[in-house]
Amino acid sequence: MSAAGARSPRALVATGVLGGVLSGLVGGGGGAVMIPLLTGPLGLSQHRAHGTSLVIIVAAALAGTAVYGASGNVALDTVLLLVVAAMAGAYFGARGARRVPALRLRQALGAFLVAVALRLLVYPRIDPLFNASGLGADAIAAAIGMAGGLAAGALGVGGGAIFVPALVLLLGVDQHDAQGVSLAVIVFTAAAGALTHHRQGTVDLQAAAWIAPIAAPAGIAGSLAATALGGDSLRRIFSIVLLAIGIQMLATATARLRRGRRTSLRARRVAS
Repeated sequence: MSAAGARSPRALVATGVLGGVLSGLVGGGGGAVMIPLLTGPLGLSQHRAHGTSLVIIVAAALAGTAVYGASGNVALDTVLLLVVAAMAGAYFGARGARRVPALRLRQALGAFLVAVALRLLVYPRIDPLFNASGLGADAIAAAIGMAGGLAAGALGVGGGAIFVPALVLLLGVDQHDAQGVSLAVIVFTAAAGALTHHRQGTVDLQAAAWIAPIAAPAGIAGSLAATALGGDSLRRIFSIVLLAIGIQMLATATARLRRGRRTSLRARRVAS
């Protein structure tokens, strides 16, 4: 066990359970819940938390995909389209994470998630933005995959916050099917991002080894709950969770940026 985990065993369990259940319930990776716990009670740095989160997400997403697949909610042709673009995005996202301030990335993604969640809550009727088929639909799916992969690699999230609403809003995919596809793609994107982070030395393998076995059964539980819900109910739950995650990401990133600016200003005053 890592030193951080030894100091906070409850945080290990909470990270695995909350991240896994959220992953299965909304078809995401659960990183938005896990990263604050990894950086808080478990004491990991922001970049190591991102890399460690991706390792755990692989286990949770794989378990959840099995449940959605058994229910017929994983369209393999759509998965294949998204995977290629998403894995490329995850690679470049993970490599670029060191060059772009993580807090700026979280702030931008948080604002985006709030906007998408409000769209789904205020206008529950889903009319796909594009009436595309054939190569046109394939191109849109590839673009969705690239965007989700970039988010996965850069921010340590699974990419589901991009995949699910994009599939629903842009292509009119059923909510259950969108979440099943999302989890299947996340297995690959998270693995690609985790490998890149590991090569960069930004993964705490000891923490991941303790949390992943907890996240996997929690992911199954969340997926079973999702498949038992109706499409409209599941979409409302997804929207509320997305809104909460977006607000949390936006608020915490903005607060940390402001503290950083105040600290920098005080340092300049002292130096002058």
